Amino acid sequence: MIRLSLASAVLGLALLCAAPTFAQGTAPTPAHLQAAREVVDLTGVSQNIDNIFREFEENTRQMVGATRPEMVKDMNEVVAVLKPEAQKRTDEMIGSAVAVFAAKMTEADLKEIAAFFKSPVGQRYNSLRSQAMEEIYQVMQPWAVQTSNYLFDRFSQEMRKRGHTL
Repeated sequence: MIRLSLASAVLGLALLCAAPTFAQGTAPTPAHLQAAREVVDLTGVSQNIDNIFREFEENTRQMVGATRPEMVKDMNEVVAVLKPEAQKRTDEMIGSAVAVFAAKMTEADLKEIAAFFKSPVGQRYNSLRSQAMEEIYQVMQPWAVQTSNYLFDRFSQEMRKRGHTL
């Protein structure tokens, strides 16, 4: 699940980075940053970042609970101590995501994106996004392995034609 959340966050940021950059060097206004924050929240980017600690917590509880049950009490206490640190890091990363959106898009564009995600179709998209991403990830894993193997085989064939053995 951590991979899925990270993949969703990275995909969202990658798509955003593909957008043209506007007016480099100008500091965004508070309203511009607010519009960017709204987009970060409405598109699920902040939720994906937020989920990282929850998934860490769940995975740690499962792993320690199954393999070292005598450590569960201490583990619970340590996880509770780490939560504020994790929240601080989460807030920093969300702030970075907001800055990226604000740097890449105009305030007007961000407001239009927010309006879309507030619309019925935008809400439907958001409700299906994580399920779709999970299905895409499941399809993409074997495809990536097959494609990588194919390309390496082709690379090896072409290198042999040029007198090289791998």
